[in-house]
Amino acid sequence: MPTRESDSLLLSDVRHRGESIDIEIRDGRIAAMRSNGSAATDLPRVDGAGGTVLPGFVDAHVHLVMAGSTMEQVDLARCRDREDFEARLAERVKSLPGEGPDAWMIGHGWLETDWGGDLPDASWLEACGDRPVACLKHDHHAVLVNDVVLSMLGEVESPPGGEIVRDGSGRPTGLLLEAAAWQLVNPIVPKPSIESRRRTTIAATRHLASLGITHVGSMEYTEDVIDVLDAIRDDLAVGVAVTMLDRELPIEEPLARLEALDRDDRVRLIGCKAFLDGTLGSRTAALLADYVDRPGERGMLVELAERGELMTWIEYVVKRGWSPSMHAIGDAAARLALEACDHAERIAHDGGLEEPRLRIEHCQTVDPADIPRFARGNRHASMQPTHMLDDGTTVEHSLGPDRFDAFFPFRAIHDADGTLSFGSDWPIETPDPIEGIRVAVTGCDRSGRVVPGDRTVDVDTAIRAYTTNAREALGLPVVEIAVGAPADLVVLDRDPLTTDWDDSVPTVRLTVGGGRLRHG
Repeated sequence: MPTRESDSLLLSDVRHRGESIDIEIRDGRIAAMRSNGSAATDLPRVDGAGGTVLPGFVDAHVHLVMAGSTMEQVDLARCRDREDFEARLAERVKSLPGEGPDAWMIGHGWLETDWGGDLPDASWLEACGDRPVACLKHDHHAVLVNDVVLSMLGEVESPPGGEIVRDGSGRPTGLLLEAAAWQLVNPIVPKPSIESRRRTTIAATRHLASLGITHVGSMEYTEDVIDVLDAIRDDLAVGVAVTMLDRELPIEEPLARLEALDRDDRVRLIGCKAFLDGTLGSRTAALLADYVDRPGERGMLVELAERGELMTWIEYVVKRGWSPSMHAIGDAAARLALEACDHAERIAHDGGLEEPRLRIEHCQTVDPADIPRFARGNRHASMQPTHMLDDGTTVEHSLGPDRFDAFFPFRAIHDADGTLSFGSDWPIETPDPIEGIRVAVTGCDRSGRVVPGDRTVDVDTAIRAYTTNAREALGLPVVEIAVGAPADLVVLDRDPLTTDWDDSVPTVRLTVGGGRLRHG
């Protein structure tokens, strides 16, 4: 058995294109491929047990440091009702100190549709007593806080692109949306220590490797890249392509700090991100027409988009030679992102620059008239199929039947020669690529219902979106099952192309990243 430090091994008895083969890996690359049992080598042997070998999965969109930290927070996902919500908080209170930064109660993952649709308010947090409490919604675009935190905020107005939700008397309910959550609450919530973030981030990468993932595209703030990722790069079980989240203009100072870091297969900067709108679940995604269940409301543009600074931002990013990434969930935001792509390409052409690699994140609602605009090869629809698990359960209420085909338009973008690059947005959704493939192929929501509309793709297309296309989106070298290619591989227990994904799904047996056994 190879050690975790060795980047040379013999991966034996795996199936590729219908044949049983052995793959010899030396110095992190595929050195030879032979019929099973014919390789004479002294390399340590890893038995694939007849499983199917594929290029390693790539998750094009995670928040790695955040994901690690949430593993130690109160998990409020799938709460059945208010009683369940309160009970989970009450149980965690028992283990928290009474004062200091660690006295904060931090939770994540709640979603009102899990218990019927009533929005929670500060009274749901009374079990926590007089300690400060902040519970992030499933999409991390809203936060519920208690009266202690509200008193810390004082008398403050909703910032542009955000909302402090108030009751009929004008009193804050404890719920803050979008920029109100990010700009008012996030800065006062104590961060875990650097040592804690390093430890949980390493654990998070090991979890990703267990899912067959060899690389991720991670959205990170400069502080976390320098304090956490750079310091532990040799301990990470997956490679990390970083997109900088610092986005308030000017961004020259934080960007220069990241540009000064080493760039290798473990951690490297690839681009910058901007947020254009909110989410469907919070009804803050910017739409071209009203929400069905909220007549007169079309969501909101946020931050750079709300202030009319998006084109300035993307021009700066392209001229610095980096890949722009834009969060766009509603169809109005998607249209604005495509206009920004047009502008970026003009800037690059006029300046004699390399064509930029452009990523539009989420694309959960795209007007059919805009689908052909994804056809350019440098434009990536960076989508997360597992977001449809929850948003699909309420699509009739949010968008209505006239927009079913605009909702998660995987097939339409693919058929228009657009490039689908898949990820998860972990910790918002599970990072399991197998689950993402299942959703993209079956079109089912969390209840198992096929979401209305025409959007599913075949298994091969979904796998490419999690491998070849995701690597292209992140600027990674292409991986093929071929001599000379990087040894970033996953071995599944069965052939995904012959699996009935409505009935069962493959499981991951082994993960090899950079020639090293990362899982198995």
